[in-house]
Amino acid sequence: MDETGSISKRHFLAMIGRLGGAGAMYRAMGALGFVASTDGWAGPIRIENGAGKGKTVAILGAGIGGLTTAYELSRAGYRCVILEALDRAGGRNHTARRGSVVEEESAEHGRTKQVAQLDEGLYLNLGPGRLPFHHRRILHYCQELGVKLEVYIMSATANLFQSDAAFDGKPMPRYRLTTDLNTHVSELLSKAINRNALDDELRPEDRPRLLELLRSFGDLPAVAGSVATSGGDTPRTGCIAPTTIEAICRANPTLPLRSLLDSRLWDHHYFQTLESEWQPTLFQPVGGMDRIVDGFKRKVGRLIRYRCEVTGLTTAPDGVTVQYRNHRTGATESMHADYCVSNIPIKHLNRVRANFSDEFRAALDQYRGDALYKLGWQANSRFWEKSPNDIFGGISYTDDPITQIWYPSYDYFSAKGTLTGIYTYKEQALAFGKMSLQDRVVAARRGAVRLHAEFGSEAIVPSAKAISVAWQNALFQGEGSSDWHPENPADQRAYKRLLAPDGRFFLIGDQVSPYPGWQEGAIISAEHAMAQITGQRSTAVAMFESAPDSRQMLMDLV
Repeated sequence: MDETGSISKRHFLAMIGRLGGAGAMYRAMGALGFVASTDGWAGPIRIENGAGKGKTVAILGAGIGGLTTAYELSRAGYRCVILEALDRAGGRNHTARRGSVVEEESAEHGRTKQVAQLDEGLYLNLGPGRLPFHHRRILHYCQELGVKLEVYIMSATANLFQSDAAFDGKPMPRYRLTTDLNTHVSELLSKAINRNALDDELRPEDRPRLLELLRSFGDLPAVAGSVATSGGDTPRTGCIAPTTIEAICRANPTLPLRSLLDSRLWDHHYFQTLESEWQPTLFQPVGGMDRIVDGFKRKVGRLIRYRCEVTGLTTAPDGVTVQYRNHRTGATESMHADYCVSNIPIKHLNRVRANFSDEFRAALDQYRGDALYKLGWQANSRFWEKSPNDIFGGISYTDDPITQIWYPSYDYFSAKGTLTGIYTYKEQALAFGKMSLQDRVVAARRGAVRLHAEFGSEAIVPSAKAISVAWQNALFQGEGSSDWHPENPADQRAYKRLLAPDGRFFLIGDQVSPYPGWQEGAIISAEHAMAQITGQRSTAVAMFESAPDSRQMLMDLV
């Protein structure tokens, strides 16, 4: 209790925790406005109509978080202005089309500029490329903004895996690898059962049932009283009837267990599609991920001032003054707003002159970003859809530094298409980012030809139409995702502090969300800040919020 005899919120929560457990305490924390729950989303933030009358909001950055904030607050009567340093909106939501520009700056190569040479009508998503089914916020805004969606195919059984350590370096289709893995696992377990090695775990009636399961799971032949070994020529799923598939199976007997183990395919995203982020069905906007940005722009595009680089911030009890360089006019301008919501990546925010409090500045200094790299190709023939590949969507993986190739989940059987030829993070992304633009293409082709020989042909896959981005080098970005380490107490303290405003300055973006690297995370952070601005959530430093495991999220991301 406090000096007035009232029970403090902290003491109240502790009592709930002792009586009802952690789950009850967490729900109570949400009701009191201490945390922003990512589960059981009940819809967009509700702000009373006219609540913002006479109040101004400066929004720094036209990324997804900034656009969401402008959309919701302006509907409630707040006068919003978005200052965007680039000449486009969307942040890392960047879809390359013919004429699109990618600018980077690095210590190795200074300022570089790419202009996409893709044929008209083709596009490549250089940032986010898919929408998981449980990202309810971004899916809601797609529906509300009239953004049409289609299914994104994460995995097809004809997708390939390639490793120089196994299979003589030849790429193997997923249907063969999976079936043969199942066969060997079933055979080994069957042997253990028949040798009574699992009697401590199995009841007598369980043994025949498990053997039947293993015969089906691993496609092993039935033998009276036991299970036969594979022998390299067992029947395999889909190979029973006299079909074309049967011929394929007979020509490709079961892969040796040793080769499968030598490949270490589990270290190279092979089982990624079994993780919760990638459970079907996934979605993508029809025509490119930037259709989401277009949807927001139809509502709040008039509020965006492009090529306005923020250079100074002064917080005061009555609001925030923002100084910015207007690169269209060359003039330095300023505006005062009742509230300032910053979507600026923290790396660049740290370069802005500001009178932040010491603890807020320390939290910003503690923050670290991580690298992401992507390269895309135009292909003048959709060779992957033709025999013997028969690939329609999904991802092929390799232990080469390119890590993967994405196939388009749209425009099947058309003449041309685009492919994501590299998507990688951390050290590999840093290494690609240090390469020259030309060397990036050479390295990408060298890796891709291990999966598809067609990459050896300039006529089929022209280098001139490749385009890449190292997000850690991209202008006014400086990172692909955050790098929070939840086991680090300093990271935990910094994360909690950044979820609270510094005066009337609020930080948003996936960088301060449970979903770093995701558009859903950017919207979660925008909701959190708007709830604080409108008094629906406490502005105190969060007691129980926890920094996300960015390393795991990055692995999920690619």
